Amino acid sequence: MKVSLDWLSKYVPFSVSPDELAHKLTMAGFEVEKIVSHRGDTVIELEITPNRPDCLNMLGLARETSAILGKKRVFPKIVSINFPKQKCIVDIEDKKGCPRYIATLVENPEIKASAEELAAPLENIHSRLVNNIVDITNFCMFETGQPMHAFDYDKLEGGKIIVRRANPGEKIITIDGVERKLDPSILVVADERKPVAIAGIMGGKDTEVTQSTKKVLLESAYFDPVTIRTASRKLGLSTDSSYRFERGVDFDMVEKGATRALNLITKLARGRITARKDENLISGKKEKKSVQVSISKINSYLNEKLTAEKCKGMLNALDFKSTILGKNKISVIPPSFRGDIKREEDIVEEIARLIGYDNLPITIPLIRASEVPDDETRKKRKAIKTALLAQGLDEIINYSMVSRANLAKAGQDIASGIRIRNPLTSEQELMRGSLLPGILGTVLTNINRQQKSLRFFEAGKIYCEGSETEALGLVIAGEPTFDWRKEKADAVDLFDLKGVVENTLQRALGLNVETQKGKAPYFRKEGSFVFSVDGKEVGEGGLISSEVLEKWDIKNTKVLFAQIDLHRVFGFALKEKRFILLCEYPAVTRDVSLAVKLGITFDEIKKAIFDLGGGILREIRFVEEYRGEKIPIGFRGIVFSLVYQSDCKTLTDDEVSALHGKIVTSIVDNFSAVQR
Repeated sequence: MKVSLDWLSKYVPFSVSPDELAHKLTMAGFEVEKIVSHRGDTVIELEITPNRPDCLNMLGLARETSAILGKKRVFPKIVSINFPKQKCIVDIEDKKGCPRYIATLVENPEIKASAEELAAPLENIHSRLVNNIVDITNFCMFETGQPMHAFDYDKLEGGKIIVRRANPGEKIITIDGVERKLDPSILVVADERKPVAIAGIMGGKDTEVTQSTKKVLLESAYFDPVTIRTASRKLGLSTDSSYRFERGVDFDMVEKGATRALNLITKLARGRITARKDENLISGKKEKKSVQVSISKINSYLNEKLTAEKCKGMLNALDFKSTILGKNKISVIPPSFRGDIKREEDIVEEIARLIGYDNLPITIPLIRASEVPDDETRKKRKAIKTALLAQGLDEIINYSMVSRANLAKAGQDIASGIRIRNPLTSEQELMRGSLLPGILGTVLTNINRQQKSLRFFEAGKIYCEGSETEALGLVIAGEPTFDWRKEKADAVDLFDLKGVVENTLQRALGLNVETQKGKAPYFRKEGSFVFSVDGKEVGEGGLISSEVLEKWDIKNTKVLFAQIDLHRVFGFALKEKRFILLCEYPAVTRDVSLAVKLGITFDEIKKAIFDLGGGILREIRFVEEYRGEKIPIGFRGIVFSLVYQSDCKTLTDDEVSALHGKIVTSIVDNFSAVQR
């Protein structure tokens, strides 16, 4: 908003320098971006926040300047007009888009260049001069904040104004000479046959006022801000008029602004008013709600010692109506142009602005020491992330919103995500029901950038109908990590993923993870499993199916994925880690080589062995798996070591052999295994 100080001084005589005025306006909430000299005038450029459309005009800024500087203001006198009984023809079809429209017919105005008193203020703020009628509408818009438009009445077919939505396929050539396509989302002002203006934005070329105009129809209206904003964005057309309408003009200024413009037209152009129509669809005055404010609360917020009388005077300077209710309270009714004032804190802010933010005393807030209890969930989350980072995984963060297409590509149930009512883009239609779609997108991005060894994890919220939970996603993909000590690195497989999950939960929380076969549709049938702790399922993992990878265009790459329900994991008590003295007695290791059926997992065998451990079995170490010629069909060979150790003595060979033989016999009998 450009402000001419010469123009401003006509309403508020002030003696402060432009720099000092700029500082005071900034400290009152109006940031001054630039101060320039132009044709002997000083012009300041203000950044007006969206909640203050009342200051997008000279009178509004004069009101603020008057209150800030404590100066009297002199606003131009608007002379009332005795309008003729003759009515203009106005038909408002879209009553929501235009609740008020005033049309005034002025005959035989003198159309000419504007006099200096009108032209100079407009030129100083870089407004284009056209002729005295158009310049008066612009002058009044910048002065009062009410946009107006003048039509050549003789060019309106049927001599009427219709405010309606544009018909499909309609077009208009606006006064800038551009043909614009319209649609029913756009509000237009039309005559009997065609649109003659895009409502609140720009008039049409065919009906603009020129030197040959004999009759002028002056429009002053209130247009719905959302309707104007939508049309402006769709057409890519922003004007001084639309800028004000889409932020909300003062409903009461529709009539006052029109009267001010007609005063100038009859004075400077000597036109004669012959007809008028005020189509006001909001009958009666709206009851203005009062806001009650505690003086002690104002002083508490601002660290001041203000009285009720002082607060009343400051607010009245801004055209608020204030009434003192005892020593400690005032009742405030904001003016019609301050729709942003709704609660007590808004009144406190107005008083703070008038005092000046730089004049408020600076205090350090009182901070009381308090004991903050440990957050067990936070400690567990941190422990899990630390364990993952220690194993060489990198943390990633994806958006919580996903598209339906990506959810379907990942083989997820489309209903598992929560639909967003007004998504910003088609890529953000749903709140994710799984971490898999986002992680697959990250994998694809990295593969496309020649990153061949991927080890990632993500901890974040996932959403189901009516609830949310926290999940941990793990992915291992691509080639194995390079190791110069190996001639050929081992390819990543299910055991890499399984090991990460088991190590993480064991190291971080002391939980022993059990594994069973899974059947999720997005995993390969032979490569899916379910993780559980103490018999409670906590997650799933496996090798992503080739069908899913093909949909994501991930080629020639194995992708291993696991998702853990952290909400369930956090439900287990955090086991305290304690130091255990090292055993001073030697350990005895015995190997076991068995051929077991393919359906039997090593975890099942391991659990059965520990149940027979007799108190001296310390550890079971998996050595290798073998499938070959010497192993029967439907079986696999496994080799593992059992470590025996006592805390109180050195074990004898007979003691170890007796227990070891008992364990091997039990495993062979219970699992139909063959000892090799």
